[in-house]
Amino acid sequence: MSLQQIEANPTYAFCPAYDFPDEPQEIRIVFLGHPGYISTSLSTRSLEDAERLCDKLNARLGMSRDIWTALMTASMEGQPLLFN
Repeated sequence: MSLQQIEANPTYAFCPAYDFPDEPQEIRIVFLGHPGYISTSLSTRSLEDAERLCDKLNARLGMSRDIWTALMTASMEGQPLLFN
């Protein structure tokens, strides 16, 4: 995904990396309708801490864990998720 593909006011969410559940977790940003993610410099010591941080960040965006998890799953599988 390139910055040129992201629209002016995108819907996005923060999510843990989930690559290695027993290791520190990078926090990533995923965008509605776009596969992949953008890395951030944010990280936590555990997956549980990462999920709590993402819950807090995403709550400010109006997203529950169910919504940001669905957005993240579709993005990581390389499929755009389009909400109506």
